[in-house]
Amino acid sequence: MLRFIAFIFFTFLVIGCSPKTPTVSETKTVTFTKKPQGKSPLDTYFAKTDKPLGQHSAFYPLALPLDALAARLFLIDHASTSVDVQYYIYDDDTIGKIFSGHLLMAAQRGVRVRILLDDLSTSGKDESLQKLSQHPNVELRLFNPNRLRTSFRNIALLLNVNSLGKRMHNKSLIADGTAAIIGGRNIGDVYFAATYKTLFLDYDILSVGSVVPQISKAFDIYWNSEQAALASEVLGVKDSDYIQIEKVFTETLEGRLKVFSTSDYGKRVLRTPFSQKVKNNNLILTVSDEVHFFYDSPTKVATNENNNSGHISRKISEDLIAVASNVIIISPYFIPSDRMMERLKHLREKNIEVTIVTNSLASTDVSPVYAGYQSYIKPLLNMGVSLYELKPNGLDGVKKVKTFEKIPNLSLHTKMILIDQKKLAVGSANIDPRSDKLNTEIFMVIESKKLTEKQYKSIKNVLNLHYFYKLSLDEMGQYVLWTTREEGKLMQYTNRPKVGFFKALGTDIMSILPIKGYL
Repeated sequence: MLRFIAFIFFTFLVIGCSPKTPTVSETKTVTFTKKPQGKSPLDTYFAKTDKPLGQHSAFYPLALPLDALAARLFLIDHASTSVDVQYYIYDDDTIGKIFSGHLLMAAQRGVRVRILLDDLSTSGKDESLQKLSQHPNVELRLFNPNRLRTSFRNIALLLNVNSLGKRMHNKSLIADGTAAIIGGRNIGDVYFAATYKTLFLDYDILSVGSVVPQISKAFDIYWNSEQAALASEVLGVKDSDYIQIEKVFTETLEGRLKVFSTSDYGKRVLRTPFSQKVKNNNLILTVSDEVHFFYDSPTKVATNENNNSGHISRKISEDLIAVASNVIIISPYFIPSDRMMERLKHLREKNIEVTIVTNSLASTDVSPVYAGYQSYIKPLLNMGVSLYELKPNGLDGVKKVKTFEKIPNLSLHTKMILIDQKKLAVGSANIDPRSDKLNTEIFMVIESKKLTEKQYKSIKNVLNLHYFYKLSLDEMGQYVLWTTREEGKLMQYTNRPKVGFFKALGTDIMSILPIKGYL
């Protein structure tokens, strides 16, 4: 009876609150990556490589947040034919508005812009999305959309979690089918050091060469999939004539971008290592020996979650088999599957060094994930795995942090695996059940000793007790200890550090609930 009442109530909401029928008739058409007839302007800027490119791929790492933003804006600003954008989160904040502004200026130049966004995080952003999609050279599609666009949309999610709970977690930007950026960053202030509250530590990589058509193909498959709906069908289209407002719109947009470029933050974006190297024509990309690009099918959100034959998680775990000496796994949300735990145990039995880096309870932005992870801490330590958790206040002791008026809290968002200092794996996937079975993901394994060794050294330089907690077991092997350094003193905690009583209690309660499969 309760289910029937809930169904009637939900039906009423859908009928009463669904968007109006679009006033403009649109047809969803199949389109593909649009490349210039000749060379793209980007070919000139990215022509320098450390060895001949040939049929290989070349890469430039984007670890610094302002570098990552500068590279994205550069690709958009120098595209001549097309820009394809695919993101899980697209915030309507300072960075979101600036990013949209550059996309619209590209559209003004005649560049075709395709934007594919997951619909989970678009709540409250319908108006800004409508404005963005009104440009004749911009097309917006929403992946696995929630048709209920009111404050009751979360009810639809709860009542249909097996469908709407599966999301597109991919992140990519492709310009002219020539250059692409993939990695862990979404579009928003927290990913690009534009807020003083929280800074997500993340990693992207710029790619050119033979892997870019593969990334473009993945985008096209998602773009043309049944799961990608026209924004006009979901949001409705307001009555407006774009041509009439184009002049005012352009002047306002140019003014906003000018204000940004002259701000302190905007000036720093122009002075990043990437910006300076491109400006001086000395940006050098590293050619890889081999690269493997993996992506889930968009139909993953509509199929049985236990049918993992085509999931990229299997491909990632297969790479772990070939480890010879050491592996570093970095994942902000780490809840290993039974299969993963067996792999890690097998590696340790072969005396292979295994290091796992993740968030502490104090630094994570998703406490329920820590609830799922904490039961694995002791088993991992008993295996001999080196386990590190990020401190939220790791920047407090740094004397010269000129880029912030106030030191932000840190949260790890990087998704990366380093294997034997010769393989670098990066992308959007976490090591958790959600990435494994529910969300769609992309991931790339780059075989390059040069790139991997550089990243390995960078990680080893910061993987210390100033920025991280080093986890261990007490002498009896019963209790977990968190060791760190604070104000020059070695400190040891017997419980999760810097966490209030109620947050710790709530996490412990969640850890005994049957929610692991949804984390």
